[in-house]
Amino acid sequence: MPRTKKDATSYINRLEQEVENNQSKLSLILGILIVIVAGILFFNYFQDQKNKGDVGPAQTTQQQPDVAPNQLPGKYTVKVGDTLFTIAEKYYQDGSKFTAIAQNNNLASADQIEAGQVLEIPKLDAVTDFGPTITGNTYTVQEGDWLSTIAARAYNGDIMAYQNLAQVNNISNPDLILPGQVINIPR
Repeated sequence: MPRTKKDATSYINRLEQEVENNQSKLSLILGILIVIVAGILFFNYFQDQKNKGDVGPAQTTQQQPDVAPNQLPGKYTVKVGDTLFTIAEKYYQDGSKFTAIAQNNNLASADQIEAGQVLEIPKLDAVTDFGPTITGNTYTVQEGDWLSTIAARAYNGDIMAYQNLAQVNNISNPDLILPGQVINIPR
């Protein structure tokens, strides 16, 4: 049977309609997938926000409040950005007394504090801030000594003199002194 021009046109029209129907079906399926993915992302975002919790009065009231500077000894919870120096400034109005806090909390290094850590803040007596005065020209390191407290005891409370002690004694890491080590104290 010979095909006529009318048959060919009819066939092309049906083919175009079928392609348009398939495109609309494909568009519908892709649209539904986009809505589902967006819904999942939206749900997960708000679920994460819910799980993170609220940093509001409900949580802060459960924490133990920090001790007031005039009510020492007491506890202090380390905040982001705190250093032992800034904590000592807050409680003693003298950041150089950070060693008392470090020793009281058995910290191996003054820079090993983290947010959320609870520290015991000791009350300092004026006479016993750093221990007995060192009068000799040498000192044998005892357990728990810091180079800065040795400097304070040898140089009338000047903890920054630890740098001089480190240099004179060829100590490359002032945080690392060992019991039994003899420190020369120039006068």
